[in-house]
Amino acid sequence: MELNLSLIGQSVEIMNWFTPTWIFSVGVTAGLVLVMLFLGLVYVVAKIPGLNTIAENRVSYFIASLLVSGGLFACCVAALGMLYQEQSLFRFSTEQGPGALLGVLFSGFLSSIVGFGFWRLASKKRIEEVFVLVKEGFLYWFSVIATVLAGFAALGLILGIFGGFGIFKIVDDPRGMLKSLARLPTSGYYPQEILEFPPTPDTEGGTFVPFEQFGKPVTIDGREIQRLRFSSNQNLQVAAEPISIATPLDRFFRIPSTSLNSGVSFNRGLVIPEKEIEGLYIANRGKNPAIVRFDYLVMPQYPEVYLVPVMAVATFSLFAIYLSLLILAPKVTAISISTFKSEVNQPIFLLTMILGAIFVVVSIYIPYNTLGEDIKMYKDSGLTLLKVLAIFVAIWAASKSVAEEIEGRTALTVLSKPVGRRQFIVGKIFGISSAVAILFLILGIWFFFWVSYKPVYDAREMSTEMVEWTTCFRDATHVLPAIFLGFLEVVIFVAISVAISTRLGVTANLMICFFIYVLGHLTPLIVMSEQVAGSLDTVRFFGQFISIIFPVLNHFDVQTAINTNSSVPWIYLGWSVVYTLLYGSAAVLLALVMFEDRDLA
Repeated sequence: MELNLSLIGQSVEIMNWFTPTWIFSVGVTAGLVLVMLFLGLVYVVAKIPGLNTIAENRVSYFIASLLVSGGLFACCVAALGMLYQEQSLFRFSTEQGPGALLGVLFSGFLSSIVGFGFWRLASKKRIEEVFVLVKEGFLYWFSVIATVLAGFAALGLILGIFGGFGIFKIVDDPRGMLKSLARLPTSGYYPQEILEFPPTPDTEGGTFVPFEQFGKPVTIDGREIQRLRFSSNQNLQVAAEPISIATPLDRFFRIPSTSLNSGVSFNRGLVIPEKEIEGLYIANRGKNPAIVRFDYLVMPQYPEVYLVPVMAVATFSLFAIYLSLLILAPKVTAISISTFKSEVNQPIFLLTMILGAIFVVVSIYIPYNTLGEDIKMYKDSGLTLLKVLAIFVAIWAASKSVAEEIEGRTALTVLSKPVGRRQFIVGKIFGISSAVAILFLILGIWFFFWVSYKPVYDAREMSTEMVEWTTCFRDATHVLPAIFLGFLEVVIFVAISVAISTRLGVTANLMICFFIYVLGHLTPLIVMSEQVAGSLDTVRFFGQFISIIFPVLNHFDVQTAINTNSSVPWIYLGWSVVYTLLYGSAAVLLALVMFEDRDLA
């Protein structure tokens, strides 16, 4: 009996399914490399006499931290400048003003935390502690997850280079994708100068116009030219080769007469060949001189690799900020690591993770009867499950870690050491949030992996045309912002639950948080009912009270964007982080007030 090896891995369906996760893994791998370089720099500085004692002197520490923060901030602003330059795709896909401001604010936050944390990390007295922190707690789990993804990325690259050894391939063209990654900085819109052409005789093939970028002629791979836009006051013919009577109609563009303020857009089609070209031939078929303006959009062959730098920055930022915060607050760190270890070793944590992983897989095969839109229901149910499970874990962890320690006098023992009540509460919140973050990372990556499989499964079940991997990538990447927003919502519940746990037990905590969850998602409807009710003072007061006291959890719901296959703007994610920090800080202050006068004896 002959074994069909295509069923094992050499199937196009398998590659379409695995490719989005491979691109995601490449981004995490790049971030992991940056983390290793950062730790290597810390280790080298810690071995240099004079530099490794800067943190011991307040004045020198402050000045050196400002210098590092300023240098890092300048690099971040320069990178933002490249993103928002005139031809950048990023500039055209965001609101430039608010988006740039948010990027500067994040750059300032990252630079200050890492800058002030760097010299503490590179201290001769603490360098050993730094690598202990990396080997335990959240950073250890995070490093393991990143290493697994790096192994997956390396496997896909090796199998792609050697053709899968005739048996198994994860991604079809990994080298082409890495080449596209290198071409990302040159992607964007490039407007050409206004040109003037006399009428072109029928015997001539047109005037050659070279492509220019920043005033210099360039050679461009035709596969990277995605769209062209022309405007002219005369009829034109445009092609990549001289135009003659024998030129097929699908080998040149026919540009009707337009104004310079309006134009006609074209996809590359068959006019732009799949090879390197230096420019276009433009023929003026009108009776008068033509004034022509055109621009072209350049994108890599695989523009989806934009996810790689995004994940690299996210991976490095998460690691560097977390490690810097740990070293800047040693007492909070000790409590948070202890809390983290305690919670991830609880049976309920493992049980929740297993149940979530099973549900994510089983839900693929549930018929939703949505006439070809099952993936939208699958995304919605999966995201809701992740969020609800994480909130349950957060409430349970807060009750067990805070309420039971208070009742069992464990908190009194901890506070008898040089640890204040504020450090105790902040450490608990930090540790529980870290445990929830690991849950979100594992289940989120697992969900991302299976979302990319859902279009393949649906196409096979409905006996329709095989989907491309780009479709799988689009559907999978659309859930990433939703997963991030879901985590922000859970962080708010961590702070609220810890505040409640300073006074009440697990049952009351669950009931109150459930009440807040329901009202938080109904807040827009309640406010709307207040407007409809008009003169009803009771309804108006209740709506205002709910919208002020309780968190507006609908800010973290992007179901509409998922249903319409729309991208969530970066500015929206940024303001959601700001809202989480503000409301979370208020909940932390409430927890501190409630715990300050709690009798622990």
